[in-house]
Amino acid sequence: MIGGGVFGLAAALELARRGNAVTVIDRFGSGHPATSSTGASRSIRIAYTEPLYVELARRAIERWGQLEEQSGIRILHLTGQVDIGPAPALEALVAAAEATGSGLERCSNRRLREVLPELASSAGDGLFHREAGTVLAEAGLQALGRAAADAGVKVLAPERVTEVEAGDRVRVTTAARTLEADRAVIAAGPWSGALLDSLGMSLPLAPAVGQVTFLDAPSMVDRPGVVTWPEPGSAGIYSHPVPGVGYKIAFDAGSEGWDPDVEGWEPDADEERRLLEWMERRLPGAPRSVAYSQRHPWTMTPDSDWVIDRRGAVVLACGCSGHAFKFGPALGPLVADVVEGTDPEPLFRLGRPGLQRSVSAADAIAR
Repeated sequence: MIGGGVFGLAAALELARRGNAVTVIDRFGSGHPATSSTGASRSIRIAYTEPLYVELARRAIERWGQLEEQSGIRILHLTGQVDIGPAPALEALVAAAEATGSGLERCSNRRLREVLPELASSAGDGLFHREAGTVLAEAGLQALGRAAADAGVKVLAPERVTEVEAGDRVRVTTAARTLEADRAVIAAGPWSGALLDSLGMSLPLAPAVGQVTFLDAPSMVDRPGVVTWPEPGSAGIYSHPVPGVGYKIAFDAGSEGWDPDVEGWEPDADEERRLLEWMERRLPGAPRSVAYSQRHPWTMTPDSDWVIDRRGAVVLACGCSGHAFKFGPALGPLVADVVEGTDPEPLFRLGRPGLQRSVSAADAIAR
């Protein structure tokens, strides 16, 4: 397993529980600030326009809950979510939920302000659902790591992979050693592209740098999250409560500036300002004092869907597109199934039409 973020740890845990001997190699160590699986929290929701994501989100909530119970570590903080935006976008969310037997409540603005009093009356009508809120990401990654260790997973970190050679088996060389295995999973986040290029498997992956802002807003800790769904081609805004801090808010988009050898990025003050302006319009009753902002990488695909597929002895688990972490333990079985020979989900295959065009960080709009 090359990569010890949420994709790699979840897959390692599932494979170990199925009786496989698993070694995880990570350049920095799980949760390092230079990686995609860093930070205090992620939103979680079942509001998606693709039914498969709705099903996976519900599965993730169930599995996070099981991991919470097994580990004794608090991971989930479910307070619901308010969705506002263009009517076609909201109706697509309702249709996908109904296709899976889930439900999103159509709400008047008055009803939305009952569950979120800070919301502006000018925000209009929207949706609300209770199967949403926050994954305490740092805690979730810690729980996944403990469970993986208990299942027998060996972790080598910090340790940088310098070469991958694939044939009937795979040889992985690091700065410290060489290992051989029947299968190798590349789950190296934004570093996946270079490893795949070396194997002749170039993909249109675009690493980008996203920013999240945490507000000193303890009065918002038990409020629902909010997503403003954008017009096509523009970026939305999402927010959710963070116990111990207050409220997190961010644009659903990344920007240029990722460097494989950089381990940190200074926050963008202008982005903070634009977020606070949005809050003044949409959440005028909420505190707007910034506790801190954080920048970290993610890796976009052209269609914002992940890549989970296999070529020979190499399995790909990459292209997080800014929305993989919340699915956490639901990702493990998807990858493990492909490792063991099951056909991947069509939405995540290498040959899908949506993966055939290029993408730049400037186009990095997540779901």
